Amino acid sequence: VVLLAVMAVLGIVGVLLFILGTASWLTFAGAALWGIGGSLGFPVGMSAAADHPTEAARRVSIVAIFGYAAFLVGPPVLGFLGQHVGILNAFYVTVGLLVVSLLTSPSAGHPTPRRQ
Repeated sequence: VVLLAVMAVLGIVGVLLFILGTASWLTFAGAALWGIGGSLGFPVGMSAAADHPTEAARRVSIVAIFGYAAFLVGPPVLGFLGQHVGILNAFYVTVGLLVVSLLTSPSAGHPTPRRQ
């Protein structure tokens, strides 16, 4: 959970530096942080989903559906938005999705035991 949250924060900071950076080194630093932040989200999320004692298969399939849908839908949506509002402004959608990821990362933790 902590690693997912840290990666989301790195991604948010990186995308914002990429969008708002006025110097080229800020843009490069933002791209690097964005890449680091996004690099472990899917594998760690998949691992956390598989860690559930009884619902692992269902959770892994849900994470896979969201992950692969993002890979397929994300670039065309960003391209469409980029044509209408500019590519840098389209990346604010990425910031919003990373914020959602940060807010939902605690749900990837160990399940609480149910009362019988």
